[in-house]
Amino acid sequence: MATRQRRTPQAAKFAILDAAERRLHDEGPEGVRIQRIAADLGMTDAAVHYHFGTREALMDALLRRIGRRLVDEIEATIENWAPDQIDVAALGRLFQHTYADERAARLALWLSLAGWRPKGSGMLKSLVERVHRVRIEAARKATRAAPRKSDTQYAIALLSAAHMHAAMSGDALLASVAEDPTGLNQRDFLDFAVKLIARHLA
Repeated sequence: MATRQRRTPQAAKFAILDAAERRLHDEGPEGVRIQRIAADLGMTDAAVHYHFGTREALMDALLRRIGRRLVDEIEATIENWAPDQIDVAALGRLFQHTYADERAARLALWLSLAGWRPKGSGMLKSLVERVHRVRIEAARKATRAAPRKSDTQYAIALLSAAHMHAAMSGDALLASVAEDPTGLNQRDFLDFAVKLIARHLA
């Protein structure tokens, strides 16, 4: 158990989320437990409950924190794009990092099975707006009809969903389409999805 420290309420919340994120990374959602986090920080269980209420509320706060980081990374990425650029592969890498490496997909699935329902947040709204502006300008230059905004929204949602589902299901997704999936791998599947979506957006 860690030595107890006096923290401000804000510092305590940050410390709890940091500890929860380490547990998530090392053990998955099953490892994010109030008792373990309290022990990691030298707190009582009651202190963790005071700041977050329930385990589910802590998990929700953790998912929102990871989601906010993804949004910040996306915004930093698209700021560096050329005015007519849509780098779908770069977006795919960001989704892959968040959903698989940071375990956000498994956390979202755990929360969903626990009855959690996300409130509409428009998390990827700025990305959709940026991509759609590029598509409208490309259509104007080519004297084509402008794409519908819903078309862009579906394409971005599909890119996100492909990476999230791959992170949650692992090899089971590919095993569902072949008796012997040894010639298939998740990286190639995601590259395939990225190329399809990139062609569609272009």
